[in-house]
Amino acid sequence: MTSEDAVPKRPGWLVLLTWGAFLCTLPSALWRIAMIMGWLPGASELRARELGSNAVDGYLYVYALSIVQVSFGFLTVGLVRPWGERIRGRTIPRIIPTLLGILGGLAVTWIFNISMVSAIAFGRRPDWGTMSGWPLVIMVWCYLPLLLWGPLAVLSACGYWWVRRPPRTTASRAARAEPEDPED
Repeated sequence: MTSEDAVPKRPGWLVLLTWGAFLCTLPSALWRIAMIMGWLPGASELRARELGSNAVDGYLYVYALSIVQVSFGFLTVGLVRPWGERIRGRTIPRIIPTLLGILGGLAVTWIFNISMVSAIAFGRRPDWGTMSGWPLVIMVWCYLPLLLWGPLAVLSACGYWWVRRPPRTTASRAARAEPEDPED
């Protein structure tokens, strides 16, 4: 194992944030796949609506959405793993993952925390009102973690920026200090 392959030392809080952001994507993705496969009681009407007249497109859409969601969530883990800091032996400038993480986190926050919540508040349910009872409760509990995904991704990206900042040395502190007044 070379020094380039070594796991970077990251603070525990940053590791928890990144893994938390990733784990927030799993329940809804797994629920969505179970729904489209017909494994969830009480979701048959929603399944029929999602499949529509072309079942292949319905399956592809649900699987692709779930894969993309989980993949983007997993990219957050790269902020604390070696594979997220180097490409072909070259260090990735910290601005790139930071900006992508912040923009992605803000986009996810917009989609789930603002757009979806406001749609529900105005009576437009994502299930078109096809579910009720325990199946609806299970769906809601599977989608609730998505409300944390965006904020955790933004916090992870900001933490990554902070952790990868250049080390402060005595010389750098002295260079930033106020210059002495030559008149004294």
